[in-house]
Order: sequence, then structure tokens, then C-alpha cells
Amino acid sequence: MNVVSKEHIPIYNVSSISEGHSDDFSIVKLTYGHERYEKTTHPHRHDHYTLLVLCEGTTKQFIDFKEYEAKDAALLFIRPGQVHYEVNPGNATMYLITFTGEFLFSYAADNHWDQQFNTNLFSLKQSELQSLLPFLRLIEEEHRVLQQNKSIVAHILLATLEKTETFIASHARLTGRKRYSLLMRNFILLVEENFLKETKVIDYASKLYISAGHLNDVVKEMAGTNAKTLIDERRVLEAKRLLFWTQLPIREVGWKIGFEDPAYFTRFFKKHTGKLPAAFQRDIQKNIHPQDL
Repeated sequence: MNVVSKEHIPIYNVSSISEGHSDDFSIVKLTYGHERYEKTTHPHRHDHYTLLVLCEGTTKQFIDFKEYEAKDAALLFIRPGQVHYEVNPGNATMYLITFTGEFLFSYAADNHWDQQFNTNLFSLKQSELQSLLPFLRLIEEEHRVLQQNKSIVAHILLATLEKTETFIASHARLTGRKRYSLLMRNFILLVEENFLKETKVIDYASKLYISAGHLNDVVKEMAGTNAKTLIDERRVLEAKRLLFWTQLPIREVGWKIGFEDPAYFTRFFKKHTGKLPAAFQRDIQKNIHPQDL
């Protein structure tokens, strides 16, 4: 896999993960002693969804500046665009599933499945894992035998994601998931497209043709927080990515995410992270691949 300039976080597609076997879907079973499945130790981004199903052992994954350690049985979700790398490979048996949004969107009447990708790590009970494995084996078999029949694989994958969603819903507060799933998804997409220039809840509510109060109610029911928090979290995440991956001055990082006043940006960043931007940049670059920075 090629790594682009340090001014940009590298983006890898499905075929770069699956050695060119597919442009929109791949499933691989990794066993104990496996090499790094992405053949890189550099933080990077994906242009696709990644689902890791840990069957046994331990794996460590770095996702958007947090290190997640999964043990025994777990689900790891990675959305397109999240900064990621595998911290500790080899001591796990797990399924690696990668797919583009377009691969599923054309087959799903309701795309609420993608909301679970807002959860990066979810521990499974052994009974839940055992009920999930037949689905994974079936996907693996159908993909191997019928690689050209995407519809079959897509529908089995959708059923698998329905099942994982029920596991998450049974452990978490996810009321209203299906009722408001399309509205929530559209809000998240709008935030992703506009967070650099639009920071008020009313801006997004207007685009969705609803009131700011209704949007806040939906986000509260779906995510347990308010719309402004999600907007601010996306801005903070972008600031973290710039602070980690570039050598831009702090004031320019703030300017790139919509702050004209460097002091205001510094207060905003510390409020949400507990650290000054310079301290975060120093600590994260020291702790992650210092030889490469």
C-alpha cells in the first residue's frame, strides 16, 4: 500500500486491504500468528466500513486517537474516514469484513445499520458470538463461490448487521433507532459535509426542514447527547487529526476548522479534550510512531 504525503492522512480502499480481490467487499478470516492485515504500522484512513469480529485472543486497535483492547469475543467498528491502525497483531482469531457504503445502500430499504458504526468497540457474550458465526461462515462461503453475485452476499451481510445491532441494542440505550434512523443518518452526513463552516444546530435543522428543538430531541434519543455536542466533537476530531498529522501552527489549525481567534480555539479545544492544543500535539506525536514523525 502506498503512503501519500504527510500533509494528508493516507486513505486505503477495499482492494488495498483484500489484495485486489474486490473493489467493494471483502471478508478474510485471520488466525493466530497472522501478520498485519494492512501491511502498515502507519495511522491511515479507510474509504470503506470495516467490521472486525474477534473470535478468540486479544487485539489492539487504534481508532481516532483512542486505543481499544478487545478480548475473547468482540466487535470492532471502523467508519470511513476514521484514523486507524492495528497496534498489536497476531494474538487473535477474527473475521475482517470490509465494504463500501454503496455495496449495501442499494440493497437496504432502511440504512439504519450504519448507526452501529458510531460504536468502535462492543464486547460480545460467548452465546452472542456463537449465534453470529454461522452468518460469517455463510458470507465467507458465498463470497468464495459466488463472487459475481453481490446481491446474495449483500443480503447476508445485512442480516449479519441486523443481528449485531440487536446485540448492541440489548446492552445500550438505543430506543428510537429505526424510527429516526434516516433523519439521524442525514444529520451525520450533513455534519461531515459542513462542520468546517456551519457550527449552529439551526443551520442543520434548516437543511433537514425541522426545528432545532426537534433535531435535538432526535439526537438525544438516538445518541444520548445533543446536536451541538456532535457538531463540536466533529470539529475537535478534525483538529486532532491536523495536530497529529501535520506541523501546522496552532493558529492555522484553528483557522482550518473555523476559528479566527487562536485564543478562542485554544479554549474550545481544552474544554473538549482537557489539554491545550500544543500539549496534545506533543503527547500524541511522542507516543505514536515517534520514529516516523
